[in-house]
Amino acid sequence: MKKKFSVFYYKKILVGFALAIVMPLTSFANPLKKGFEALQAFNYFEAKEQFEKAMKKNTAGAAYGLSTIYYRTDNPFSNIDSAYKYIRISISHYKASDLKEREELKKLSITLLAINELEENIIARAFENAKTNNDISSFDWFIKTFGSSPLKKEAAKLRNSLAFENAKKINTAQAYKEFITNFPSAVEAADAKWLYELSLYNTLTNQNSIETYETFVKKYPKSPYRMQAEDSIFIFSTRNENALQYREFIKKYPTNHNVKKAWEKIYLLATIESTPEAFANFVFDYPDFPDKDRIKIDNELAAIRFFRIQQEGKWGFIDSTGKIRIPCTYDWADEFSEGFAVIISQDEAGYINKSGRMMISPRFDEANAFQQGFAIVKKNGEFGLIRKTGKLILDFEYDDISYNENTEKEKVFRALKNGVYGFYNKNGELLMEGKFEKTGDFFLERAFFQRDEKFGFLNKTGQVVIAPAYDWTESFRNPLVRVKQNAKFGLIDTAGKIILPCEYDNIDNFYEGFAAVVKDKNFGFVNLKGEIIVPIKYDYTPEISISNGFKNGLAKVELNKKRGLLNQKGEVVIPFEYDDIRNFSGELCAAKKGKWGYIDVNKKLKINFLYDYAWDFSGGIARIKVKGKTGYINKKGEAILPPTFEEGTDFKNGVAIVILNGKKGIIDSSGKYLIACEMEEITEIKNSMLRIEQNGSTSLYSPFLLKLVWSDAGH
Repeated sequence: MKKKFSVFYYKKILVGFALAIVMPLTSFANPLKKGFEALQAFNYFEAKEQFEKAMKKNTAGAAYGLSTIYYRTDNPFSNIDSAYKYIRISISHYKASDLKEREELKKLSITLLAINELEENIIARAFENAKTNNDISSFDWFIKTFGSSPLKKEAAKLRNSLAFENAKKINTAQAYKEFITNFPSAVEAADAKWLYELSLYNTLTNQNSIETYETFVKKYPKSPYRMQAEDSIFIFSTRNENALQYREFIKKYPTNHNVKKAWEKIYLLATIESTPEAFANFVFDYPDFPDKDRIKIDNELAAIRFFRIQQEGKWGFIDSTGKIRIPCTYDWADEFSEGFAVIISQDEAGYINKSGRMMISPRFDEANAFQQGFAIVKKNGEFGLIRKTGKLILDFEYDDISYNENTEKEKVFRALKNGVYGFYNKNGELLMEGKFEKTGDFFLERAFFQRDEKFGFLNKTGQVVIAPAYDWTESFRNPLVRVKQNAKFGLIDTAGKIILPCEYDNIDNFYEGFAAVVKDKNFGFVNLKGEIIVPIKYDYTPEISISNGFKNGLAKVELNKKRGLLNQKGEVVIPFEYDDIRNFSGELCAAKKGKWGYIDVNKKLKINFLYDYAWDFSGGIARIKVKGKTGYINKKGEAILPPTFEEGTDFKNGVAIVILNGKKGIIDSSGKYLIACEMEEITEIKNSMLRIEQNGSTSLYSPFLLKLVWSDAGH
């Protein structure tokens, strides 16, 4: 068993010296003998002088004596560096000495064991000195000087810990960066990296403006806080929470991870009535909506839905059969919304219905589509608000008008005039007027406002019901609202009661009654009562998206670099054994173990892990990718089309758009080409009508009729 060394105090050394002095010294030159005699008498000056004289002929013994002098603390020569230097010389020469010389040294009680023991004591004292000084330079000195000592690791550990604590006291990105650079192998390096990223993010975005968040994302695209910055951009860009703002956000920030959320908001706003007409209008207005499986198109209405066409520079409409419903007579025409479409004639905007009748004559410089019976229009550089009847609710005297697009009962319009916001009901009657830096629209009888750079809430009478105390907030789309204070998020209710304190790194929007909450690089889920239903113990990483929360009662989470699915009780439905996983689309779920395959809700493998990537099933068919090529399979894993295409869309209404050799085509679910891959462009427009562009000509293809229904070259 290896002997555990400790610090030997010099009294123990004196005992050894006393024993050594009484031993015969006749075999050694007089200086060495005199040196030990002087050392026994505590005459350090004489002892040092004699040992130095003996260094040339009796190096091992003389170096041992000098090391002893320098090691002891009761003389003016005490120096741990010199003690270590001479003990190393003693060890080196002792090992090189012959048997005769060692026997002579032994008479002085100088053995390899004694030399090694003194070396251990020197190192131990040096280590204790470094710990007593407790500064980085002392630990660096120890590590550099005693690099072969087993205490080196402990010294490095203490130094790194001290340096990390110093960095945390400074608490700047530069301090953490210097720590990582200077101590890359420290166990604290990972935490320093995280704190560096956090400090960098907080420093660069401390103004809490959309410009600072945009700059951060552009400058640090790989930061783990990119998603948080993108969240802030999303919040700033969509503060009024209307469909127009969400649409502009998508156009301006197409790579922002909140694009899907923005589409979700648009979808919810546009289909708030949940009627066939509402869904039809949504498809009409947003043909590029990405989650097309959510929309159940009524085939019976397909024949009477209108499509914009342009012919010889004029605009009109056709139905899904290709029949011209409204001749191409307008300078420009917008899509239909709530039965009306904006048209432009002689540089003025008005509205027509589906019969082509002019419902509101052209008299506006600009006109917006109707939303729940209201439209914002512009004339002579000022904004106004009209009903579908054409009645002017708010006159043309405002710099801006917005409204929450909520229910008819709660609708409140916010209008800006001469730097002052007014709030109006659906009849154009002034509810209140106030001077605020910023305001939001009303939701759940509350509107946020900003005063002195702090956010609070008003009621519809203008009374402050929640004092401005937060750095940021959002509108009350749920009974609870997120607030931000000192770079941390919390939740409050409509009365201003704190439901969750501002101590979370992020709180996501609520989905299916739950929101993700992030703290210390972990996340869980909170319900609309403010109860943490799913514990905050799952790994939060930029690679796993928690911004969409629960979908169909399940949420993807990560633990120990493996992913699975939880239900809303926090119970594991799909265990954490997959490299990646998607949510269920029907009875199957795409999952990855090295490669992608499909499992069922019972965790049984239904389609082997064969693919480089796999998408959700749509209409019983799923896209897969192998070696950079896209193909299609059925739920049995059988190839509908082998992976031969550069890209492809999901199947919708029995057809998909594919790309081969840089050209686009259309296929059906059997793999049959409906349009050969020879087209320059194919895009989906209203009600899944497909627009085909080739050689400067535009055609419309109906997936329901499986034929071209219109072409600008001649119908």
